[in-house]
Amino acid sequence: MEDRRDGERLSQIWRKVEELKAFLHQCKRVLMVLRKPTLEEYLNVAKVTGLGICFLGTLGYIIHVPIVYLKGLIRGR
Repeated sequence: MEDRRDGERLSQIWRKVEELKAFLHQCKRVLMVLRKPTLEEYLNVAKVTGLGICFLGTLGYIIHVPIVYLKGLIRGR
């Protein structure tokens, strides 16, 4: 019975090692394809990121203001 458990544990460890090898192989493939972005690409990513941050900030403010106003009305009663 214990031999069977040891075999199962060994099998699980072997599977994890194989998964790790596959993951590392995929990482190596990605790293081989990577290149440094050009200035234009970098600026475009920075602009889009900045616009996204501004959009989320505005959306948060639009949601925040009515909630604070409603809390004030409820407490003011």
